[in-house]
Amino acid sequence: MRELRKSFWDFTAILGTSALSVPLMIFSEYIQAHYLGPEKYGQVALILSAVSLLFLFGLSWLRLSILRFGKEEFIKEHHLRKTSANFLTLSFFSFLIVISFFYSFNKEILNFLEIKNQSFLWVIIFGLLLMTLKIFIFEVLKVVRLIKVQTFLMRLASKIFVSLGILLFVFNILEINVFYVVYIFLLSDFLIIIVGLFFIKIRYLFPLQFDKILLKRMFIFSFPLLFSSWSSYIVTWVDTYVIKYFLTLEKVGIYQAAYKIFNTLRSFILTGIVTVFTPIIMVLKTENRIDKIKKFYLMRIIPQISFFIFVTITIILLLTDSAFRFIYGNSFHNSVLPFKILITTMSFGAISSLLTPIITSFDMTKKMLYLGIFAGVFNLVADVLLVPRFGILGAAFASFLVFSVNPVIWFFIINKKFDVHRKSALIFPFFTTVMLVINIANIHFIFKLVISAFLIVVVFLVSGKFNLFNKNDVELLNNINMPQLVKKIYIFLIRVSSEKK
Repeated sequence: MRELRKSFWDFTAILGTSALSVPLMIFSEYIQAHYLGPEKYGQVALILSAVSLLFLFGLSWLRLSILRFGKEEFIKEHHLRKTSANFLTLSFFSFLIVISFFYSFNKEILNFLEIKNQSFLWVIIFGLLLMTLKIFIFEVLKVVRLIKVQTFLMRLASKIFVSLGILLFVFNILEINVFYVVYIFLLSDFLIIIVGLFFIKIRYLFPLQFDKILLKRMFIFSFPLLFSSWSSYIVTWVDTYVIKYFLTLEKVGIYQAAYKIFNTLRSFILTGIVTVFTPIIMVLKTENRIDKIKKFYLMRIIPQISFFIFVTITIILLLTDSAFRFIYGNSFHNSVLPFKILITTMSFGAISSLLTPIITSFDMTKKMLYLGIFAGVFNLVADVLLVPRFGILGAAFASFLVFSVNPVIWFFIINKKFDVHRKSALIFPFFTTVMLVINIANIHFIFKLVISAFLIVVVFLVSGKFNLFNKNDVELLNNINMPQLVKKIYIFLIRVSSEKK
């Protein structure tokens, strides 16, 4: 299978590009934090959240349809003209509805964002248009197997453009203020769209072919995601809005510093998982190789990746204090603890991301709707109860509960559907939570380091009893293109872990 053979290099490209973008992200955040301060930094976050609000409220529900139906069309017909035409049609009417709604309530929205210039609403609408086109380009690049290009544009190029824009402030070419920072982010999106179009062959998209039957299928598939998108927005931004309501704009900035780094790291790793494995699962489903999904993916891959995410988060937790002090300075020191709480949820989020390709491929959007509504309502109630009492820590704990509970529910739903009884993937999020407790404890850093390293070794040895790595996994590696040194190291780990004591 071509998707499986290329999976290692696709994932390596995603991680590698993400790693290269980290210094650019740090530079951008450093300049914004030091020049703007917590209050203005929080306002930038709120303005960009308005663009996200409009996109998630009325347009993001169509996003998955490009990959779901475009991949199917591309495999059969070597283009996605029908999917593109129908997606653009649905997006056009959705766009008109969204901006009509926004224009009707623009004064209330702009007042909440503390924007006095009413004409700025057109900037937000333009940002919505750019975000819609950018997401379309990203999804098309995934469908036509230009994952490395998509990764470069999404992770590295966007950071390059933003960093170059930030340099205008460093060299005093522009006076730094909230609106200029927003303009730089929008200009970055515009450049991403232009570069992305350059890599997509014209014959893949044109001439557009409108298909009423496919239009109906895309609408039926996507419509439940409309409400799921609203819930997704609530889960992503309700913390910020509740903090703004009960606390201050400065607290918004402090919390957003934590949430932004968390969201960036989550996107780097978890989005890469979805990007790599979705084509694999779609091909297996199309070829009716359900046994492979069950025995290879659910029972082997998910627990193994869950283990590696546990190790990754442990390292991040240990580096957090120094990293935040370097990036944001002492004025954002209260961002550290919320970040540690948030980043721990990525262990649960990894499971959710690994299950997303199955959810998409098997058209489980209705269940996604129900769980999305549950997550949104739960997050809102938890924030209202916890933020007034515990401040931004209350918002972090509310997110921890939501980001932890939903993946576990999905895990049991999918396991039941495929009659899988292996639960070992849930062990590692538990140990990640233990790592969080160790890391926030009032003990010396050296003791945290020693205890964490010891726990990693213990978890690795204990994993052998749960058959985490199996000698049969060596055969799977022969179907994946990767450097021989990496393959030998992985085989060594498999043999050590699977050795019978």
